[in-house]
Amino acid sequence: MTRQQLNCFVLAADKLNFTKAAEEMFLSTPTLTHHIKTLEQELGAILFVRAAKTVKLTEAGATFYSDAREILSKMSLAEKNVQKITNSDLTFLRIGCISTAELELLEEILQNLRRQYPKVYPRISVHDYSTMKNLFSNRQLDLLLATKEMINDIRDCSFRKRKTVSNYAVMSKTSPLSAKKRLRFEDLEHECLILPLPKFLPFQNGNRLQEKIVLHSQSHVNLMCENDQAAILLARCGYGVAILPEFFIPPRLDGPDDAAILPLADETDGMEYGIAYHTDAKEAYIKYLVRSFCAQT
Repeated sequence: MTRQQLNCFVLAADKLNFTKAAEEMFLSTPTLTHHIKTLEQELGAILFVRAAKTVKLTEAGATFYSDAREILSKMSLAEKNVQKITNSDLTFLRIGCISTAELELLEEILQNLRRQYPKVYPRISVHDYSTMKNLFSNRQLDLLLATKEMINDIRDCSFRKRKTVSNYAVMSKTSPLSAKKRLRFEDLEHECLILPLPKFLPFQNGNRLQEKIVLHSQSHVNLMCENDQAAILLARCGYGVAILPEFFIPPRLDGPDDAAILPLADETDGMEYGIAYHTDAKEAYIKYLVRSFCAQT
């Protein structure tokens, strides 16, 4: 299905006259007719009924008409958008995050980036770990906020550490556990655990916390969530205790009316968290963002 075929069909449908449509497109009538017949073959449907002096749309043609106009409109808009980007000399910086909480870590950095590189516009994607890893591996992302373990097997990838992060328990401030300063997993023996789906974080070999969660799940009903926001919401509402890595928790969450956030003691040796970038990246704005992100405290 080509743009020329669609234009021929739409104009013929508007005119209900193949000869006039062909003249307006500066084509011969047989050429326009050929384009429409080829389109009908691709669609597997007859679009026009042609009699001696009349042309009518079939039911299939009338149905396809609005779709064809929409396709042409979107094609035209896409071309204009590309031309706009080309003419404005803009560059897009593609950044991947695994949690919405990480967006807060980027706010000040992006404000400074805009001042330093006004022609560089960020495009930020937030998806699960598996999706982000594939996008980064296929070079559809320039930067990925991640733990070192997440990107260990990606070729030609460099990693710069921001900090070592741990896992935390998030719960309602009405929970009896919220009075503690830190928790051990044994304190959660009778709690419903609220967890992100496994696709959001890789299973870490030898991670004692993961192993304990698996054992806990065998005898308890735990809640699995599609994203970090849902897990925190359920925890704040008292449905259980959310177990989340530090970079899944918004920096401004622990206010007087928010959730209680307690570190989990001695359950993991900590994870190296930072930013991944392609080793051959030479752009100054990428290096600037990497330095800025890792310099943050």
